[in-house]
Amino acid sequence: MSTDKSTTLTGDQSTAALLAQVEAEQARLRKILSAGDAARFTERPPSGKWSVVENVRHLIFAEQAHLGQFVAGARDWSPFGYTPATMLRARKLNVDQPAPSLPEVLDAWAVIHASIRAVLATTDREAVRIALWKNLTHLRAHIAVIERLIRNTHRIQTSSEIASDDG
Repeated sequence: MSTDKSTTLTGDQSTAALLAQVEAEQARLRKILSAGDAARFTERPPSGKWSVVENVRHLIFAEQAHLGQFVAGARDWSPFGYTPATMLRARKLNVDQPAPSLPEVLDAWAVIHASIRAVLATTDREAVRIALWKNLTHLRAHIAVIERLIRNTHRIQTSSEIASDDG
């Protein structure tokens, strides 16, 4: 096994255990999102980086990219995810196009995950476990970004509310 951190598996390394970890992280993300202001989740931060919804759309693409390779047939990129082409355009051009709602994105992700899971759950090959681990670490990194975005949005919103109360 490679010593590259992105492919280093720790703890229970079975496909079933890794799928359970991915699903636990997805559930944690859904809980985080359910406690936030969904109306603000499509807004990009002042830095111009991705919004919460854009990060979740990227996670759909990441799951398809990391794990879809094990599903027979041609990869059918979800229109709710950022495909390689739309991801690049969205980041580079800062295009503000009408975005799907967070519930639509989460529903699409659930369907994609279920179809990929059905295939992955039947194998315990090393390549599958490595891809699951990469997807899991990628998912965790984006959850941290999303948590930071939500905290910063809350901070900005609170500051503007204080300023309007002073006015």
